Amino acid sequence: MNPILQVQGVTKDFGGLRANNNITFSVKKGELLGLIGPNGAGKSTLFNCIAGVYPVTSGRIYFDGREITNLKPYQVSRLGLARTFQIFVASGDLTVLENIMVGSFLRTRSRRKAQSEAGEILEFMELKAYSDQWVSELPVAGQKRVAMATALATKPKMLLLDEVAAGLNPTEIEQMMSLIRLIHYDKGVTVMLIEHVMELVMNLSHRVIVLDSGNIIAEGLPEEIKKNPEVIKAYLGARYVERQQEGG
Repeated sequence: MNPILQVQGVTKDFGGLRANNNITFSVKKGELLGLIGPNGAGKSTLFNCIAGVYPVTSGRIYFDGREITNLKPYQVSRLGLARTFQIFVASGDLTVLENIMVGSFLRTRSRRKAQSEAGEILEFMELKAYSDQWVSELPVAGQKRVAMATALATKPKMLLLDEVAAGLNPTEIEQMMSLIRLIHYDKGVTVMLIEHVMELVMNLSHRVIVLDSGNIIAEGLPEEIKKNPEVIKAYLGARYVERQQEGG
């Protein structure tokens, strides 16, 4: 199957700091890919380069057969590539429904159509009961769902999820896993996710890429990544491996 996303030799420098160093990988259409690594490894920077938030220093990015290197975020989004951010900053004077409608307005100028589409996504994301509330009034789990719902309202072919499980309790993490599966399978959206919650990444991902200090240090199936000595040393740690061996 042809890749929907191709990242070829992408490097991103901030002055004298190299955040991403010659990053090359591809994502197949319909794949669910995990991106992990320690804080400061360059994961969110890479997402920002792909989504058009940051211009790349060098390299090329292709999405769905078209080069998107250094396109503006709205241009990338119109092609069908959406992303969420670690911290969702909602508009203070919009309700949950209205925030999601902002995503719908990417593809329609009709308020009626945007409201109808946003309403359908509210139901899918189990947010209908909160449609008239301010997003800031919701708990963290609810705010993260709104962020994902707004991204879904743009009708993406591929979704970049940046730490959607951060700050959630175990029950909420299970619910988030189920929601990501629904988005991936029911909506047919290709997903790439950054996450520190290893149970979520390893259970959901078809394949995992590991970044450390801006470099890809490993790529493979979740079971392969768990056993990779370099990944254990750089990120997972011996304690995680011991828990896996104990079945906990």
